[in-house]
Amino acid sequence: MQKSLSLATLALLISACSFVELRPEAQHVILSNDESSCQRLGETTVSVMHEVGFFDRSEDTVADELLTLAKNSSAKMGGNAVWPASEIEEGEQSFVIYRCRLD
Repeated sequence: MQKSLSLATLALLISACSFVELRPEAQHVILSNDESSCQRLGETTVSVMHEVGFFDRSEDTVADELLTLAKNSSAKMGGNAVWPASEIEEGEQSFVIYRCRLD
């Protein structure tokens, strides 16, 4: 009983942990889809683990990690803004990458 409780607790803790880090060059990337001041550069599709074993990871944690990966991709492409282009499905989401005038 104690062993199964410990495994369940460990799985719950891991499911809430974030494994993705925002790169320094992506710290300035914002969430925006302002077509009037932004140029569309392209799209990126990012994915993370959405379950650990039999346990689903927190939806908020998965969404945060996907946004972080999208921001990292935006910085690599010379962008400074991202906007979701799809819903999250099984730990995967597409984002539009923009370069915006920031006044």
